[in-house]
Amino acid sequence: MTHAGPALMDSLREAARSLSRARLRTLLGLVGIAIGIASVIAMVSAGEIATAEARKQFEALGTDIVTVRTAQGYRGPGISLDDALALSDSLPEISTAAPTVPGGSGFVHAGRKVGAGSASMKGVTASYADLVKLELAAGRFVSDLDAESNWAVVGAKVAAGIRRAGTLDPLEAELEVDGRFYRVVGVLEKRPDAYGSPVDVDADNAVLVSAVTAWRVTPRASVDTIVARAAPGVHHEDAAAAVGAWFEGRAPRLKLEITTARQLIEQMESQLGVMTLLLAAIGSISLVVGGIGVMNVMLISVTERRREIGVRRALGASRGDIRRQFLIESVILTLAGGLVGLAAGSGATWGICNYTDWEFFVSALSVIVGLGVSSAVGLFFGLQPAHQASRLDPIVALQGD
Repeated sequence: MTHAGPALMDSLREAARSLSRARLRTLLGLVGIAIGIASVIAMVSAGEIATAEARKQFEALGTDIVTVRTAQGYRGPGISLDDALALSDSLPEISTAAPTVPGGSGFVHAGRKVGAGSASMKGVTASYADLVKLELAAGRFVSDLDAESNWAVVGAKVAAGIRRAGTLDPLEAELEVDGRFYRVVGVLEKRPDAYGSPVDVDADNAVLVSAVTAWRVTPRASVDTIVARAAPGVHHEDAAAAVGAWFEGRAPRLKLEITTARQLIEQMESQLGVMTLLLAAIGSISLVVGGIGVMNVMLISVTERRREIGVRRALGASRGDIRRQFLIESVILTLAGGLVGLAAGSGATWGICNYTDWEFFVSALSVIVGLGVSSAVGLFFGLQPAHQASRLDPIVALQGD
């Protein structure tokens, strides 16, 4: 027992010398492991960061948000605008409600199309901006007094299209939508992509008008979504139940999907958790490939060092000593690759966050798993070469390479 420490240190020094003598082979094995570890760390970290960003977007709107939509597959009459506008006044459990009415598409200014192909007009109420956190860059937002007027608020990309068409100030522009003209009275600030938002708001490509105006000019109009906020002190499930009961009394045949922000957060985290596991599994494939590379490196090392093994066995080294020596070399190689992979994976994660404007952090779980797995890979893929080296007959090994 007293010789275990010195023996281990001797094995570590010998392993370092052996690996340094075969620099190219060692480098190739190290790169394979580093790529595998970097993939695992970058992918797991990216998955966790995406989950955190989506949760942040939900919480920015508020966890007291309730969304109301017609159920998928429902073919009957949709939500009426009168019911949607009356919701917050009729239910004490709801403090604010903002319906959206889908309108036309294809915006034209000065004879030129403006806005992306996905651009669409939406009818909204004044409370919509506060509920979905829209900010104005210029002008004003849609007012509840605009019901009989064709005033419009445009998103940042639509405003940029208006400027390209020759009108430097979008507030001086008129837009043609499906043959009707709308005067621009407000421009929205550019809105970052909201991948996990509970409310589908493509604000940059939108033209927002009064909900009553959209209802009036759109054939077979219906309310697409109602975004509501629970009253202070009201549990989100109680608010959702109250909304369902109220609509059931108003339109018994109407089928609705009523979802709270907390429910959406749970669904989102579950889905992104599965995605993170999938990304980790994909990254692990490259780690296994790197482990196979380590095994090949160690098998070649055993073949090239047959005479050395024979000499050590002739001088009294046991099979266990030989096995331990090659296992230590394998673990050192994979741990070194793991540290390089940790740095590379962190750099890749930083690059992803810098590109997407996400908050950068490296998942502690991915670091622990990555380094732990690299050690396990070293042991697993080093066992066969180490066992093969320990089984060499010293007489045969000394007879030649």
